[in-house]
Amino acid sequence: MWKAIKNLLKKATEKSAENSDDNHIDLFHPNYADQKISMDEVFATNFNVGGGHFLFCDNIEEASKNLKEIVNYENVTELICPDPRLQQILNSVNIPFVKNPCDSRYTLSFLSCEFLIAFDGSIMLSAHQTYGRNIADFPSNFIIYARPSQLVENVSVALQKLRTLKKDNLPSKITSIRGKNMHKFPNVDNAKNIYLLLVED
Repeated sequence: MWKAIKNLLKKATEKSAENSDDNHIDLFHPNYADQKISMDEVFATNFNVGGGHFLFCDNIEEASKNLKEIVNYENVTELICPDPRLQQILNSVNIPFVKNPCDSRYTLSFLSCEFLIAFDGSIMLSAHQTYGRNIADFPSNFIIYARPSQLVENVSVALQKLRTLKKDNLPSKITSIRGKNMHKFPNVDNAKNIYLLLVED
């Protein structure tokens, strides 16, 4: 289903930066329901307009290939990755990593997320992904591993799902990161350089 919006993202990328605010899709706009725009399209458009880098992956093999290309493009030799499940992916493609983000030598982190927020194209993280560390402890460059099933309409829905799905182990330090060009405000809180590896469920 995500491949269906590749053309949409391509068109948004081709538009000039001066018109970027016009490309943002507002879920609360009175014409939104009439336009029959899916949440997939809303998130993809808002994430892309905000400066995020979207990579569709049909499977883990394609995700691993894209991961290696990102590492080469960013010219890094090691990633920050505290998540044992993601560390297995890094090991499978021989990408070195460290667990502790509190070292200025490392500039790129590899994390999973809680939810993808369609409303503004942001990505919700918690202490379950950062392993108790503050997001400020990490560098401003991220590779995020996510599944389409993590897409939600807005933060309110995300928090409701979080309370349901993790009621026995609710995470702390819940925050959202956003693309560095989010709505033309580069200094917005938690503005990051984000690569999103969206892997089919």
